[in-house]
Amino acid sequence: MKIEQLIREKISSLSAGQKKVAEYILQHLDSFSYSTLAKLSKEISVSETTIIRLAYSLGFESFSEMQRTVQNDILSIPTATADDTLDNGNFYQNIIAKELHSMENWASHLSQDDMDQIVTYLTNAKKRLIVGARSSYSAALWMGTLLNQLLGNTKVVHEFYDPHFEYLTEASEDTVVLLLSFARYTKWSLKYAQVAKNHGAKILAITDSISSPAWSLADHAVITEINLNEMGFNSFSCLYCLFDSIVAKIRKSKCKSISTRLHDLEELYSDFDLFYE
Repeated sequence: MKIEQLIREKISSLSAGQKKVAEYILQHLDSFSYSTLAKLSKEISVSETTIIRLAYSLGFESFSEMQRTVQNDILSIPTATADDTLDNGNFYQNIIAKELHSMENWASHLSQDDMDQIVTYLTNAKKRLIVGARSSYSAALWMGTLLNQLLGNTKVVHEFYDPHFEYLTEASEDTVVLLLSFARYTKWSLKYAQVAKNHGAKILAITDSISSPAWSLADHAVITEINLNEMGFNSFSCLYCLFDSIVAKIRKSKCKSISTRLHDLEELYSDFDLFYE
């Protein structure tokens, strides 16, 4: 079993120090794979004992065995082809190459089981709330619009424009909240999801770290890579790629009913003469 999967399965039982080490492993596989215990202790700012205890908590007999597993995981990752182009070509090609490299690296660690759980809950829910604040709202709106077209009964919530507190009074066990939360983790979206959970809703999170507050709040979560672009803003390339894969799986699993729904929508669009073409 890969180290990332082991960490995700055990994350709730790890101490704060062990979570810090686990986060370092996921973000720095290469350096962790060859560094000494003493060097890692200094780099992560935890004791050597904490690192060893993490190994035990993950089911390894020693730190060395955990490190060998990380080394094997690295060997199993496909070699990224984008590296050779990062310093070549024009400015725009370089930016796109970096995004492609990031997506390839992220996709190689993506768990199909985690994705299948997200798809199953979104598909089977009677009501869906998509929650995103600040820069995450545009992504929430995009995903919410698609899910509403395909499945119906999907609402997008915004902290300023349309908080829809009335949705929380209707939240129940047949409600699923898809929470988008990335550093710096807006408190409002986390609070909204927590209140919905208190009413019985299932919380699905897409976030950027196992140490994020959304990860611990969620019933099921998926990690996506959020890079800072040249201006210092979040780049959501991996997130939208994740959305595409979720939507594709939903369409495949409910092909007949979705085709009927989309056909009915197209007839309505035609009746209202909605589009120029």
